[in-house]
Amino acid sequence: MGYTRFSRGGLIFDSVGAIRVGIIHMGFFYNGGGERTVLKQARGLVERGHEVAVFAPLVEEDCFPELMEETPVTPLSRINSTRIPLKTALAMVEASLRAPTALFRGLDVLVAHGQPSNWIAFKAWTRENIPYVSYLHQANRFLYPRRIDVETGWGFDKSLHILGLLHTRNPLLKKLDRESITHSRAIVTNSRWIERKVYHCYGKGSIVCYPGVDVDSFKPGVGGPKKYILTTNRHIPQKRIDWTIRCLKLVKERHPDTRCLITGEPTSYTRALREYCVKMGLEGSVEFVGNLPSSQLVKAYQEAYSYSYTSPEEDFGLGPLEAAACGVPSVVWDYAGPRETVVDQETGFRVKPYQVEEMARRHIELLEDPGLRRSMGERARRLVERRFTWERHCGRLERVLASVLGILGGCNPTNT
Repeated sequence: MGYTRFSRGGLIFDSVGAIRVGIIHMGFFYNGGGERTVLKQARGLVERGHEVAVFAPLVEEDCFPELMEETPVTPLSRINSTRIPLKTALAMVEASLRAPTALFRGLDVLVAHGQPSNWIAFKAWTRENIPYVSYLHQANRFLYPRRIDVETGWGFDKSLHILGLLHTRNPLLKKLDRESITHSRAIVTNSRWIERKVYHCYGKGSIVCYPGVDVDSFKPGVGGPKKYILTTNRHIPQKRIDWTIRCLKLVKERHPDTRCLITGEPTSYTRALREYCVKMGLEGSVEFVGNLPSSQLVKAYQEAYSYSYTSPEEDFGLGPLEAAACGVPSVVWDYAGPRETVVDQETGFRVKPYQVEEMARRHIELLEDPGLRRSMGERARRLVERRFTWERHCGRLERVLASVLGILGGCNPTNT
């Protein structure tokens, strides 16, 4: 393949001939940032002239249906089409044991997003001689749990609970996990926070390739914002949505008409969140709106007065960036992934972990100073346009893949 060097999106990279890429994800069973990243990667690489196929052990039809319509996903497990208990866990185990690597023949390179995808890609390398890249959104949290994972456990989800038990004190799985990560031709991470975690867990360096935002869809709206705080997160204990609810309680002491919108598919944990709202006297002030189609999600961001992100130890977090693209400042913890996407007192506020009272004070500050809110939102939008677009993300990933295949002589992506 020949190449021509040029610059786009703040990166120098080379236009290469079409690469046949297989992207493997751990499973499409809920609408999260990792799932969006995989589908946007696939679409972005196709737009750059490459051939892309996406695979996963489990594929649920209600996971980003609009994006999946553009990018079909091939299931790697026969369990995918059945309706049985523990389907998520069983599909992952079956795909790991069977590792249907014949499906990948003819591909030039694989990109593996999270176990068991890294293991499946490792088997494709040993059997089919297909090189692979590991894109890590986090270290394996069953083997290297965060403090919040230890505190909450996995009991809220039966499949995750079973997978957690399989990994507990299992030296074989730890060895296989390490082997599949360290044999990657390159390791890519979604943040510098995870870059450091990966080095600590696996002793390997990695290339940071930040996820992005579709700035043509996520953009500021017209008219003034409504008086509500928005949060978007999966309804699981690890995300600590209850802290946002507690924060709202404190905000309402000064601004009684403030509300909170919470997006996300209801889970078994949603009931506990609703009960907490009742306990806090907020049942009429918190609205659970479920999974929103893309256009409605964008509108929810555009009309929010501020965005709250209370997930602790978050690897990256797309929510604050999507809010920023819509011109809405975020209030986040000064820790982990959000520290890299929110510029304190410029595009939002970073507050001391995990001081809910201080977070509430910052939301109140935005409510009482429309000029500050507006200027922060404008700077947040410019930051996303400059550093966090899918075009920039896919250009960097394209260069990594070309390097792995020897097209660029083994050089890594470089910032301009």
